Amino acid sequence: MTGLLTAGFGLGVTALALKVAEGSHAALDTALSTTTGFLFLLAGAVAHVRRPANPIGVLIALVGVALFLEDLQFTGNPVLYTIAVPLRAASSPVIAHLVLAFPHGRLRSRWERLLVASSYLVVLALGVLGLLFSDDPRDLLAISADHNGRGVADRVLGLAAAVISAGVVVVLLYRWLTGRLPQRRLLSPVITIALLGALTSAAGTALGDGQPLSEPLLQIYRVSFCLWPLAFLAGVLRARVGNAEMIRLLLERDGTGLAALVQDDEVWKDSRSIDALNAAAGLVLDNQRLTAELEQRLAEVRASRARLVAAGDDERRRLERDLHDGAQQRLVSVVLLLRLADRRAELPPDVRTLLKSTVDELQTAITELRELARGIRPAILTEAGLGAAVRSLTDRIPMRVTLSADPVPRLDAAVEATAYYVTSEALTNTLKHARTDHVDVRIAVDGGRLRVEVTDHGVGGASADQGSGLAGLRDRVQALGGELSVDSGSGGTTVCAVIPLAG
Repeated sequence: MTGLLTAGFGLGVTALALKVAEGSHAALDTALSTTTGFLFLLAGAVAHVRRPANPIGVLIALVGVALFLEDLQFTGNPVLYTIAVPLRAASSPVIAHLVLAFPHGRLRSRWERLLVASSYLVVLALGVLGLLFSDDPRDLLAISADHNGRGVADRVLGLAAAVISAGVVVVLLYRWLTGRLPQRRLLSPVITIALLGALTSAAGTALGDGQPLSEPLLQIYRVSFCLWPLAFLAGVLRARVGNAEMIRLLLERDGTGLAALVQDDEVWKDSRSIDALNAAAGLVLDNQRLTAELEQRLAEVRASRARLVAAGDDERRRLERDLHDGAQQRLVSVVLLLRLADRRAELPPDVRTLLKSTVDELQTAITELRELARGIRPAILTEAGLGAAVRSLTDRIPMRVTLSADPVPRLDAAVEATAYYVTSEALTNTLKHARTDHVDVRIAVDGGRLRVEVTDHGVGGASADQGSGLAGLRDRVQALGGELSVDSGSGGTTVCAVIPLAG
């Protein structure tokens, strides 16, 4: 592109100087032709900057170079003239190539490639033929001064250009009629100016030089041709693949995966759009990766919390066994020894009274120790399951308890223990704070989840966010993948725990 622009601007300045020096061209014609060439160069540069991966910018700039090459035939230098004559219609095949390759920069069908190749071959061949039959003294390769040969070459060249132009227009119209809306939007400015230029040029040529409308029609053709590079540039600037729409297509997903983008070959390969889509796809992929990592870490945290709960339950069972087999048995032995001493020894009344008081205190300590062991993990929970353990718990509560418990199968030890502790803590809070004599307890297995509800009609005010025992129970329930909720108001309190039966 840098080489084309450098050569194009150099040729443009040279062509302008040659036409002005030659003196046979009107000022308007010279200005329009020169402006057209420079506009093609600038449009090609802009297109290349906007779409560097697309060769269409090079083709647009190449048209400007070809237009200036045609004007080299006005030189007085024989060598330069001999080189320029075969290129006197150099822009025609390049324009045909540009129009057929627009907007994606390549020829798609065999017929298009054949049409473009024929245009290059015919124009160059006829240019060489005209060079051989010439009486111009600047022509260094002329082998005959036959004007008829030169005239035949010019007529064949004109006919070939007309056929090629007609073929290009037909292909453009076919594309427009069969294309989708994005393609039509891109081709509309190009086709409009091409048809306008073709009609005015054909009409002006048909009328001849003597008609008053001939020259205005040819001027309209020149002006429309001057506007043609702007039409290509407008197509380039409008050739966006709909960045926002396709980004939304990628981002507005329901989490089930990325959308598949299928490229329409008729739509411009917009590098900025592709970059935007790649960035959007990267954001989605990064989001999915981070989500997957977060879910993995969350699963690890839940598994770790579950292991902590299981370890705590194991530790409670160990303490229960240690209390039952250790301290409790020793206290029972001490009580038996003191009673034996009371029966066998002759003791003063005051000593006997003190001994009896000691036995009573030890008996109380044994009872409290048994209650402590039972609170750590009731033996009935291990032996008979959740239903029997909750029923035993409600029987000991000094208030009216309505227990609604569906047949609950034996569950995982951690699930049973958690449900039991939720029930025990809720009943204890009701007894201490609710100021009511009635509470409802419901336990059921529903859809692979264990649901425990404890409801009273007391004064309310309970909360799991104030460092109470319910807060610890909520952590324990969440460690098993469940949820604990506390709904407490002036009409009473409901503590509900939902625990999945499988992790």
